[in-house]
Amino acid sequence: MSNNLSAQWEKLLRPGILTLFYREYPLMELYDDACQRIQEFLYKILRFLLRQYPHRAELEQWLYINYPEAQYALNRSSRKRIFSIDQLQTLIHKEFGIHNEMDINYLATTLEHCTKDVLKLAHDYVNRLGKNEIIANDIDLVMNADTIFVEILRSDLNSTTNTSSSNYNIDTTMSYNELIRHFIITETQYKDDLELLIKFFRNPIRKFFHDNLQIIEIVFGCLDDIYELTTRFLSDLEDAKEMRDDITKNISLYEPFQNFIEGNEFECYTKYTQTILATDHIDQLKKMLNNEQIKQYLELKSDQIKETYRYLLPALLHIPIHHFQQYLIYLEKLALFPESESAQLTDVLSVLRQNSYHIKRPKLYMNLSIHAFSMPKLNDNKKNNWKNSIENWDIKESISLFDSYLKHIVIQNSSSTLITNVDRRAILFSTILCLCKNLSNDKWKFKEKIWLRKFNINDQIIIPDHEHVFEIKCDEKNYILAARSEQDKFQWLCLLMYIRNKSILQRELYNILINEDAQQVLLTPDPSRYKFCAPNLPTNILIDYQTNDKSSSSSSFIIRGATIEKLIEHLTHHQLLHPRFVKSFLMTYKSYCTPLELLNLLIERYNIPEPASAYLYTEQQLKKFRKEYIQPIKLRVLNVIRQWVDKYFNDLIESNDHVLEQLQTFLQSIPDTGGLYQFKTSILKLIDKQTIDYQDPSKKNQQQDLITDERDQIEDLDVFLILKTKKCLIPLKIHRISSNREKLLRLC
Repeated sequence: MSNNLSAQWEKLLRPGILTLFYREYPLMELYDDACQRIQEFLYKILRFLLRQYPHRAELEQWLYINYPEAQYALNRSSRKRIFSIDQLQTLIHKEFGIHNEMDINYLATTLEHCTKDVLKLAHDYVNRLGKNEIIANDIDLVMNADTIFVEILRSDLNSTTNTSSSNYNIDTTMSYNELIRHFIITETQYKDDLELLIKFFRNPIRKFFHDNLQIIEIVFGCLDDIYELTTRFLSDLEDAKEMRDDITKNISLYEPFQNFIEGNEFECYTKYTQTILATDHIDQLKKMLNNEQIKQYLELKSDQIKETYRYLLPALLHIPIHHFQQYLIYLEKLALFPESESAQLTDVLSVLRQNSYHIKRPKLYMNLSIHAFSMPKLNDNKKNNWKNSIENWDIKESISLFDSYLKHIVIQNSSSTLITNVDRRAILFSTILCLCKNLSNDKWKFKEKIWLRKFNINDQIIIPDHEHVFEIKCDEKNYILAARSEQDKFQWLCLLMYIRNKSILQRELYNILINEDAQQVLLTPDPSRYKFCAPNLPTNILIDYQTNDKSSSSSSFIIRGATIEKLIEHLTHHQLLHPRFVKSFLMTYKSYCTPLELLNLLIERYNIPEPASAYLYTEQQLKKFRKEYIQPIKLRVLNVIRQWVDKYFNDLIESNDHVLEQLQTFLQSIPDTGGLYQFKTSILKLIDKQTIDYQDPSKKNQQQDLITDERDQIEDLDVFLILKTKKCLIPLKIHRISSNREKLLRLC
């Protein structure tokens, strides 16, 4: 995008994105960097569509496959779109050339549905984390987790780069920081693949061999050792990232690698490789699957899962071996950068190479990572100009998964007595299988394409006088194909099941992890060290879990009264979120505490200690504690402070206790790492803005009037009245303001 058009594209895309976001998710916040990231992505989508689908018919087909609901939206001609058709047409004309009016409508609809998808994925992701704001990193994660978006990003990358670093899809144009970030993302995906192998494939059948675990070790190797190593390695990478004094500094990979090399812990990869590449490994796998108990277990599963164990599992077991090779490639690339620790990384590389000498590449399957963003490819696969080599070629994809030969078998009548077969060159892509007819030695003609969307595979079909036969059952038509050998058939079925079952396996692992997480008790700090986690008792809080006020839109419980500590706890609860409660509290807090007392309580709430005897708990339990308890509470404390600064800044700046200075000191003490940095920065900027406005008499009076109007014009709002005594806080009834003229506070 040229610099002189950047502002115009932002003027087109930004208002639509914000309108759609706050219309769908009014209680969340979309940071500027996240909005900018979505704008950049929408521009890539537009470029992708204009390059790949320049004609209306092609664009219609793409929309039908990926966004069928867009067809309904297009039929509603009176529907108002969030992106201006006229502005979009003008910018496309300037940037890409002239396109007809109907194409612009389709493009605008596509952009809108892609925006909805990104926002929904981001909302669901941050909501699970207990956050109420979306930052750029969240957008990056969700876009790279969606199949359609990844295909667009990959296509855009392929269009801007001519070469690929290696068979492992490492882009040579990446900067040092981008390569490090890509390495960490890849390592996270690899951990998910290991969890899939252990928790989905191995653990369910391990119980059938409790008297003979040796066969499990022979088939699955030392996966536990590799998983433990990967988990600790990722933890060290996260620590290296968090321990940087400056977020602009590069992350060091040398120390995390060196820590494990000194203990010779990468030796587990040598042991694993020798197990998986053993000559009798496939025979041992078949022996395990032929066990009667395993057969009964798999019979209870769907056909898709049974076929996955037989055809896809052998390839998935090669993922750790491929990943170890990726370590070498990443280190080679990183050592070339002048800003890297070149000498140290070279030393690490030489040690790791000693563990890889025994790996024989011809014996490896391709790298079929279930959680990788990009699709796999053959080791000798190159970008081919299919259009020039195959007559009538109309497929847009350029990188194939497999290129081999099949017989296409056609049964002419229902009695199966008349069977014909033709030789075809079969080229497999991520969503299409193309069949081509041979014209001469080097000339081919495109004959048919099979859309691999919703399809099943029959590997047991028998056709007289034909061997190595399998059937692809699609919605519209079935295709009977015969491979050249049993090994060739096995590879075809492996790849087809990878394409079909990749998302299924991702969901299966997700469900397993969710169930495991639900079974774990969430740790909490010791109440003697952290007063905000004391149990609810009649002496510190009175809650009505049902209300007779049917017109109320509040939650299913109402706080009738509480100590100030309990109010702060529920105000910033790690699970319960009630925006009206925050609003009510900030309007009334001065009736039972001072601004300084409130600030001190919020700071105490923010500084959460570790659970008592933390060394007794597993790393997974502590990680859940930090993710589901510490992080949500800290974010909600900062959210309360942000609303306090935004709505009631006068309470802070006019306090005789220098509350504003103490608040700024607290905010500046928050480390410049993680998602809290963005929140902290936005609050400090808001304080600077509010300070300038306060010094302007007109704006100061205007702000005071807004606060007064807001306090005087509240309808149906819960107001909490609490009186102090020497021993505790006496809970009183909630007063519900139903008239604009009633006083906000009144004693009963």
